Amino acid sequence: MATVFLSIGMPKTGTTAIQSFLRENEGLLKEQGYCFPVLWHEADGGYKNRNGHFLLCDAEEQERQFQRIEKLAKTYPNIILSDEAIWKAGYKRRGFWKAAAERFGQIGCRLRVIVYLRRQDLLVQSLWNQNIKSKAVNWTKTFDECIEQDGFSYFPLDYHKGLTKIAKHVDQSDMIVRVYEQGQFEGEGNTIFSDLLRCVGADISKPYTDEKVKSNLGLRDNLIEIKRIINSAPGYRGMGDFMSRPVKAANDSLIQDGLHADTSMFSYEEQKKFLKKFEEGNRRIAQEFLGRPDGRLFYQDVEELPKWEMDRERIYRDITVVVTEALCEQEKKILRMQEDLRLIQDSVFFKAYRKVCRALDDGGGK
Repeated sequence: MATVFLSIGMPKTGTTAIQSFLRENEGLLKEQGYCFPVLWHEADGGYKNRNGHFLLCDAEEQERQFQRIEKLAKTYPNIILSDEAIWKAGYKRRGFWKAAAERFGQIGCRLRVIVYLRRQDLLVQSLWNQNIKSKAVNWTKTFDECIEQDGFSYFPLDYHKGLTKIAKHVDQSDMIVRVYEQGQFEGEGNTIFSDLLRCVGADISKPYTDEKVKSNLGLRDNLIEIKRIINSAPGYRGMGDFMSRPVKAANDSLIQDGLHADTSMFSYEEQKKFLKKFEEGNRRIAQEFLGRPDGRLFYQDVEELPKWEMDRERIYRDITVVVTEALCEQEKKILRMQEDLRLIQDSVFFKAYRKVCRALDDGGGK
């Protein structure tokens, strides 16, 4: 019986990096009997690596991909699937885990679920940042507004309830619950990659590489506020979020130059208060799913960081960098168009077309 390792996120726990790491090292993994397949050909870009996303599609698409997995299972003893949206979908959709567990069983596969948990105060800050940054969402609310208005209610932050839903249909011995925290990663180097490899039982001593790994970095300092204000501009929503790339480029430059500051969107007191409501659930996870009698799920203490405020001394510099990046982006597009036009003008067909046009003009003149 083949084993399907289904990595379900949650979001903002290094899933994008894990997926690109698995793709970069799929040759080494196949040598060990692990397949990280490309399943959903209809979707490109990030969905190439989010090969577990088919579980969120319609019944026809699901069935098509289950049939492909059934064929792969005859060749590979281990299949790795991943999609960070499954954590939320499995929590929200009635019967999701029952149907998934039954269908994997029907094709002769053992389902093992891997989930990474991130401390709730850190997760909501990262979610807010992503929703400001993302072209699919383009949030305009401040972080304080989201907290005051329960703006994160769409996301399942009661981790114990979410894990209990899975455990009703997946044996707890097949649930691999991990903590997304630097000090809790296992394996060679204690990285998220070594931890994932240990979870699936792969040989960690192999010469894996991470040169092509893609990380989903958040916006820092003034850049997050600049993007939030851009999102709120009248008419911007329907323009394809064309400023996302210049803002990201400015952000990458900021991080590369070491100009960013360590801050929190919470005050220290707000952060402690926010975490208080999750203490009991987190304690039960540590005891029931990780076997920790002390009930401690997260080991890192809440860091007392200054609450984020706009850096008014650097705001003009940051705005200038964003505008410059936007102009450079447009200039690149113009140069590409000019090059395409030159190639067209130098083509045999275009030259023939011009000769015909001149001949017709000369004929008309006569």
